[in-house]
Amino acid sequence: MIINPSAHTMIPRRNAFRRHTARRRREALSLPGGKQLWLSVTKVLLVSFLFLFIGSSLLSGTATRVAAEIDALEMSHAELVSTNVLLRAKKAQLFSPKAVEVTAGNQLAIHIPASGQYRKF
Repeated sequence: MIINPSAHTMIPRRNAFRRHTARRRREALSLPGGKQLWLSVTKVLLVSFLFLFIGSSLLSGTATRVAAEIDALEMSHAELVSTNVLLRAKKAQLFSPKAVEVTAGNQLAIHIPASGQYRKF
């Protein structure tokens, strides 16, 4: 208790009890294995967590790059497939009998004789 000399009244201290119980709690909580063991365990866990965090961030960056590369390859594959379809259609058109006759007539001057023409061998 604190006595106020000006008023001669007693003022009780309220936090004295709290400090006393807190001191008891600290003494009651003892770590098995000692303080040094738990400090070293905490340091090892902290370093392990940091390594795991850095490793996961690096792997996620790598996974993002790989996913982007796969998307680019899929796009180029789709483009090649569509080009292949167009080229096959063009090839089928060029090898049709009508196109072969036109090409042979234009480039080599070979024409199939009409039905009334005389064939000379």
